[in-house]
Amino acid sequence: MPDAHRRQPTLNRMGWSSNQLNALSQLFVEDCGPGRLPVLDIGAAFGIASLAALAKGARVIANDLDASHLAELATHPGLEILPGCFPGELDLPPESLSAVHASNVLHFLTGEELTLGAAQAAKWLAPGGRLFVHAGTPYQQPFSRFIPEYERRVALGELWPGYVEDTHAVSSHRKLGQIPRAIHLLDAQVLSRVFLEAGLEIDRAWCYRRHDLPRSMHYDGREGVAVLAHRS
Repeated sequence: MPDAHRRQPTLNRMGWSSNQLNALSQLFVEDCGPGRLPVLDIGAAFGIASLAALAKGARVIANDLDASHLAELATHPGLEILPGCFPGELDLPPESLSAVHASNVLHFLTGEELTLGAAQAAKWLAPGGRLFVHAGTPYQQPFSRFIPEYERRVALGELWPGYVEDTHAVSSHRKLGQIPRAIHLLDAQVLSRVFLEAGLEIDRAWCYRRHDLPRSMHYDGREGVAVLAHRS
């Protein structure tokens, strides 16, 4: 029986892909179904959410920065692959999607990139289309040294309080080499603001325990942040 918490490093050192859907991705998959506009899975990696959505009857566009991640997915009927960097390199028609899903992607973006990406996602969604995003927060054991600084920045009202230019300055975790040197640890307030400014309506924003992570990364039950939103 496979380990429920097994994670596979991505080929381009942009973190890990779990063999278990996180809570936000589960909501995305449950919302999928046949007879709708396509859904876009940003940062699909090895395709755990894309394939689950496909099994529900959705037409799926799987995006990833590394085209080699998508090679095996291309063999699945009904699934379209779209390699490229988000944001900036993806070109989709306005109002062409019924849903956008992005899990473990946004914390690799700068504030400027996050703002651009939110605007693009809002443009691609059809009226009534839904957004499902998940990101990492500072409240993970590997980043616990950064929490006092993060909370100080929040108290000062900084726009991007969780942006860390050099993860090695705030963590000594043995697997830091599997992620970019900079990371943008996010929270519900920042993500809600960004997507509200992009013109979407927030349905729910919350932090939760990441059961798809090893226990060694747990901190206080706020390891992940999720936002559900829609275009009216």
